[in-house]
Amino acid sequence: MKLNLSRIPLLVLVVLMVSAVAVLSDADTTDDGTLRLHLLWTNDVHGHIAPEGAKFMNPAFPPPLGGGASAARYIKEVRAKAAAAGEEVLLVDVGDMFQGTPIGNKTKGEAVIKYFNAVGYDFAVPGNHDFDKGRENTERLARMSEFPWICANLVEKDTGEHVDWVQPTIMLEYQGVKIGVVGIITPSTAAMSFPQNIAGLDFQEMPGNVAKFRDQLLDEGADIIFLAIHEGLPYDPKKGWQEIAGSTETETDDEQQGTFGSAHSYGGMNLMKLVHEVPGIDFAVGGHTHRGYHVPWIDPVNHTMCFESFGNGSSIGHAVLLIDRKTRELLGYEGSHDRGTLITLFEDEIWPDPEIVEVIRPYHEQAEAEMGKVIGSSAISMVRGGPTNLIGVMVTDAMVEYFDADFSFQNLGGIRANISAGDLTTRDIFSVLPFGNELVEVRMDGRLVRRVIERKLAGSSGGICISDVVMEYDTARPDYDRVVTLEIRGEPWDPDRVYKVIMTNFLMEGNSGLDFLTSISPDEVTPTQITTAEAVEHYIVQHSPIRPEFGHRWVEKPGQPQADYLKKAYMPES
Repeated sequence: MKLNLSRIPLLVLVVLMVSAVAVLSDADTTDDGTLRLHLLWTNDVHGHIAPEGAKFMNPAFPPPLGGGASAARYIKEVRAKAAAAGEEVLLVDVGDMFQGTPIGNKTKGEAVIKYFNAVGYDFAVPGNHDFDKGRENTERLARMSEFPWICANLVEKDTGEHVDWVQPTIMLEYQGVKIGVVGIITPSTAAMSFPQNIAGLDFQEMPGNVAKFRDQLLDEGADIIFLAIHEGLPYDPKKGWQEIAGSTETETDDEQQGTFGSAHSYGGMNLMKLVHEVPGIDFAVGGHTHRGYHVPWIDPVNHTMCFESFGNGSSIGHAVLLIDRKTRELLGYEGSHDRGTLITLFEDEIWPDPEIVEVIRPYHEQAEAEMGKVIGSSAISMVRGGPTNLIGVMVTDAMVEYFDADFSFQNLGGIRANISAGDLTTRDIFSVLPFGNELVEVRMDGRLVRRVIERKLAGSSGGICISDVVMEYDTARPDYDRVVTLEIRGEPWDPDRVYKVIMTNFLMEGNSGLDFLTSISPDEVTPTQITTAEAVEHYIVQHSPIRPEFGHRWVEKPGQPQADYLKKAYMPES
């Protein structure tokens, strides 16, 4: 059923930002025939259910967030007021539930699922990082859940049948209105996970599966179609829509742009593009891109409303869906406050629920026992983004030093947090490197080393973090032949020299666009059984207070002639 814009104009939908919770307390008892459904959602929680500081707001003096217990308090209050007003509540999560914090990783997700059970989620959709501890663990978590997992495009490779611990859809009913839910996981899970973690699984394409199960739910009597999906909206909505609409305009909003800035994602299509290509979706909740939208994106053609929060346990989404009980049409929505649909979980504004505090406490204490140990200090604050990425400098320098290597590199996406000046703890390093990747030593000739660098210079790539390299490049040159000077460990690059290279096993599996690395002979690869975090901790102990310097390892030199030794010794990719 389409959003009925003849009843409420699009402009009204965008600006209708009354406080939903306040409205509940003052609700008129007169029945106007409208079903008010409070949609509450989380996405990309990544294990952030314990209290923590909002470092994204102020790294030096972060305001306290109440975590899952504050979210639980908010959910309880919404449910109580909704019940008193004769309204309904739906609570969902759309994936990446546990990986990324000590409490999530050390319990392999159990703490998060026990929390979800205690709060009373209605359903969840798995995300790509929910497979980081292996498919057996993902299944364990699904079977532990007191709510269904929904995913229409997750099947067994051998049979094409859905795995028996998820279901493709679910039908919900509120006051006579049937809402059919299609669950989807990003197909990029296949490229972003270690093969052994997803052995035997197939993550099918999205549009065909969404359309197939949309039609099936409509045949079964669904009035409204809800797409719950672990795929997200672009960082820059204007740019994302321009790509879809074919606009030639280049002006964009003054906000962060990145991998998800366009209409494409790692899975080939983001949520904005998907709902434009597949009509008949009334509303959607997405994740994966960690791009919070205070006001939902509404497709100008199909009128699908798309919601997403910033993730990492910093907020909970809340929108009141307005549905005509007679026509069973989605009329629009109301925001949860005057700024939109996202509630930041500040501890002093939403006091943690004591019952949920006790659910989380034992897991938190167990996981945090060793995380407060001070291992060294940093003389400066460092951020993970930007052209000089000093955290990437620290990480790759640590990798080279630990193994006395010639060259090391690290993908940008593997670095997940900033570092403040002052004491550094095990927890700080875990925040930067939460995935537990192990390092491998690889013997690579100079041509392959250059191919890695050139791949990350091609197109609009954001690059990689590198160490023991001094490199200059020119983006005006053709892709895969942009390097104009290259020194490794103080010596000019030699195409025939065999270099000792350190990288993560994640990259060795061909991820982050480096698929050609999988063709390296196993004889040239030596597992170290040392994690990236262990190498970094060793580096910090040895060099505190640390003060990483970017130097000239990655410098753009427009118009500079290419060095003679680079011209004929390397064949650019076609």
